[in-house]
Order: sequence, then structure tokens, then C-alpha cells
Amino acid sequence: MTLSLISKNLIASYLSTYYQVGIGPDAISLRIDQHSKPLTKLLATLRQSCAAIMSAYNPCSRLASNEANLAAHELLRSYLNHHSYSTIESLNVDPSGKWPPEKSFFVSGLDLNTARSIGQKFNQNAIVWIENEAIPHLVLLR
Repeated sequence: MTLSLISKNLIASYLSTYYQVGIGPDAISLRIDQHSKPLTKLLATLRQSCAAIMSAYNPCSRLASNEANLAAHELLRSYLNHHSYSTIESLNVDPSGKWPPEKSFFVSGLDLNTARSIGQKFNQNAIVWIENEAIPHLVLLR
């Protein structure tokens, strides 16, 4: 990982988060830097070699109100829909409970540069990037 303006504690929180692709009992739970067989199957089913997990919640990792987070999430949804990106509603869950769950989107077929750009547009510190090996990687944006 490269030098970042983001604190080590915050990066540790991102690394320990469970990134759930989908909502409900069929959700695929992902961990950073850990291969996922269900994710391999999902990427194959979608005929994609890459994806990103993106959120608009808590810009710059500053806790925002539920209303502000939901509004930002809907803006991200609108942006992704406007650009015809294929998405799956997802959820980012902090196992320590320090951070409330964050709604997110699994965006299939999104290249890394575009994913970074969208994350920065929505003032995020990081995104999760997935290539065809089905290993989620944390990509810091600041």
C-alpha cells in the first residue's frame, strides 16, 4: 500500500470490514485480500473480469446523518444508472460495530480508473477493487 493521508486506524477498519454483495440470505460476504469462490462464480455468471464495491456513505469517513447518507446513496445510484453500469445492492459491515452498516453497490465491469474517479466524485477515502482472480483489494483514494 502506498503512503496515504488516511490514518492507519481507519485503514485497519476498512480492512476488517465485511463487504456483502447483495442483500439477504444469498449475499456473498467478502474480505479484503481473500479469494472468494462465490465471487468467482458471480463474475463468471455476469461475464465480467472486474468489479468495484462503491459507497457514497460518510464522505471522507466522517459520520453523516442517516438522511444525508441515504440521499448520497440515491445520488450514487442515479449516477451509476445514468451511465448504464450494472449494479447489485450491497452492504459494508464493520464487525466491531463502531461504524454503522453502509449501503453500497457492487458494480460489475467497472475499470479501476473509472472506479477511482467515481469514488473521488463521491468524496470517498477508498473503494474495493476486484479483478478476475476474485480477490477484493482496498484502493485508497487519498
